[in-house]
Amino acid sequence: MNSAVKMIIGLLILFAGIYWYAVSTPWFGNGSVFGVNTWSALKTVFFGTFGAFLAFLGFLIAWIEYEDMKWEARERAEKKK
Repeated sequence: MNSAVKMIIGLLILFAGIYWYAVSTPWFGNGSVFGVNTWSALKTVFFGTFGAFLAFLGFLIAWIEYEDMKWEARERAEKKK
């Protein structure tokens, strides 16, 4: 698929996501989509995934630092030779 087509698809998805939350503002109507307030749903998802995000971020940082320590140990061993 052409890069321009992928970019257009990405922009359409971006605008759909923005519209999804813009609908729940008073300027666009009743403030709900499918009978659910989208901002409260977003807050629920954020609070529900925040702990998993922190765990993943901590794992990622620890893994990067572990690899860095391995690399430094390998460099020190090569320097001694």
